[in-house]
Amino acid sequence: MTTSKPSQTLQPPSYVVGPDGRPTAVVIDLPTWKIIVERLEAEEDNDILREAAADLAALASGALPSGWKTLDEFEAELDALEEAGELPG
Repeated sequence: MTTSKPSQTLQPPSYVVGPDGRPTAVVIDLPTWKIIVERLEAEEDNDILREAAADLAALASGALPSGWKTLDEFEAELDALEEAGELPG
C-alpha cells in the first residue's frame, strides 16, 4: 500500500451549502479521499493487531488462547458434522 505525503496531495475540502446557508455536504478531491481511506484501513489493521495481541502472546508461550480449539478438536467437530449430514457434500 502506498501513501502519498499529505503536504503534497491533501487539498482543502469544499462545502455544499443548503438553502439555509448551513453546510450540508463536503466535497474532497480523489487523491485526498484515497489518503483518508488508506489511513482508515491502516488504523483498522492496527485495531485487529491490538485485539489479537493477547492471543499471539499466548501462542508464543505455547498456550492455547481462550476460545481456540486444537486441530484435533476441530477435526473431530468437522467429522461429527459430516456424519450428521450437516456439511455440504
